[in-house]
Amino acid sequence: MSLKLPAGDATASLRPCAHGANAGPAALLYAVRHGQSTVNAGIRPATPADADDMRIELTELGRRQAAAFGRWLASRPAARRPELVLCSPYLRAVTTWQLAAAEFEAAGVDLPCLEVHDQLYDRHRGERARLSISEVRERFPQEFAAEQADPLGFRPPGGESFHDVATRLGDVAARIERDRQHRSVLIVAHDAVVLMLRRILEKLRDDEILAIAEDGLAGNASVTTWLRWARRRPLPTLR
Repeated sequence: MSLKLPAGDATASLRPCAHGANAGPAALLYAVRHGQSTVNAGIRPATPADADDMRIELTELGRRQAAAFGRWLASRPAARRPELVLCSPYLRAVTTWQLAAAEFEAAGVDLPCLEVHDQLYDRHRGERARLSISEVRERFPQEFAAEQADPLGFRPPGGESFHDVATRLGDVAARIERDRQHRSVLIVAHDAVVLMLRRILEKLRDDEILAIAEDGLAGNASVTTWLRWARRRPLPTLR
């Protein structure tokens, strides 16, 4: 299964859109983290191909989580179901949506439009992508100490900081804001993406983000929801 996007195109549309123009941008935004992956379960990659972050698969539990999420979402009132899905290009996220979409079809619910968005990938850890945190601590103690001192700003060799993730997610927020066809949107992605979306949409400071992270990042198949209130002060705004 190839997950490469067309060169020079920020998004790959997988289904034609049948929605007409609406008066304004999305009023409802969901973000779900993918179901449990093999790495989340502590299963070490058997081959270099298995260690490719883009191709890490779901566990059986992760597949059940994705299906359960799909059943929950399909059971929501029509106005609360997404009209557009923006999905990470990583296999574990794509599979999560595929399993959720199967529950839509089983329930006889119309599928939303779908785009794979190339800015929704997980935080890239560069040269340390195939190492666990404990391995980094043991083999690269100075890097580990630097990240502990600046967890949001530290950038591993060849990789991204959390601030870098927030910067690229600005493209996703702008894409949602420009949209005049879909009143509700679902993002299927990763814990770092969900955390940095909270920073952008809720205008959180670094200390507030770190306080959230202390309680744990988004759990597998957990859902975060934002509403835009038309006649009240937005909480939060999507701008």
